[in-house]
Amino acid sequence: MLTVDVEVKASRRLKSGAVIVHESGRLYDSDHGYLRGWGLTGKTVGSKKLSMAQGIIPPGVSANPHYHPFETAIFISKGTCRVFWGSDRHEFTDIDEGDFLYIPKGVVHCPANAGKTTVEYVVARSSPEEVCRYPKVKKTVFS
Repeated sequence: MLTVDVEVKASRRLKSGAVIVHESGRLYDSDHGYLRGWGLTGKTVGSKKLSMAQGIIPPGVSANPHYHPFETAIFISKGTCRVFWGSDRHEFTDIDEGDFLYIPKGVVHCPANAGKTTVEYVVARSSPEEVCRYPKVKKTVFS
């Protein structure tokens, strides 16, 4: 498993109940083949309906087609991410730096980096933990 250490600072719970997560701690290989670090989850902050992560997709790397049983929002902070749609990757859309992408619950998608520079992104989901379903292999991954 490939990991990239980043400076880890302690998370801080405020009197109001809000939590500041200064760093997600480390980026790690996801089951998609790129690096991701979860900052806000049910485990890290006690969220009931929300999670957020940051990630890196190296050039030439692509996920397998998958879907989530919840809504997903992605912000591309660097590079261009090509998102293929459907189990057979029959069409695609390029999402550029500075763009937001909304993916409804159950939509099969497959992010890829077809460019020559690293893609960096932030993802938010309407679930406290990751659940990823792979339609072609009938597999579900929880993290």
